[in-house]
Amino acid sequence: MKISRPLSALCVLLPTLAWSSPVHSVWSTSAIEVKDPTGWYNTSSANASLSWNQFTGFAFVNARATSTTGNVYEFQLVSTTASTTADAIVGTWNVTKNGIPLCTNCTGSAYGLTGGVGNYFKIYVNGETYGLIAYISSAYHY
Repeated sequence: MKISRPLSALCVLLPTLAWSSPVHSVWSTSAIEVKDPTGWYNTSSANASLSWNQFTGFAFVNARATSTTGNVYEFQLVSTTASTTADAIVGTWNVTKNGIPLCTNCTGSAYGLTGGVGNYFKIYVNGETYGLIAYISSAYHY
């Protein structure tokens, strides 16, 4: 039995199509505010990189913001605890202030990631005990 070319091409492509899922990358060079148990603080500088493969547990997040009071906050995703979506990453996080751990392996999420350039996203950890709100500077979705 001979398989026709269109059918054989479909058989070759089908596994690739079944396993490919959207990849997203959002970057920020400007935060609005950062939060710790003592309150919200304006920021003087920030950098954030978020990259994830939708519908999987594969994600990377690192966000650093300096408050106008001079404190440096860092939010690092340790692992995901659910499949990622186009708009959110849920997982465990480490939060530091001036290099000192504030919250280690705490649950949290990043969301608002599909807002587009000029909009903002949020990271909240340990409920809303720790937070970062930052503008999306660039976004790639493929």
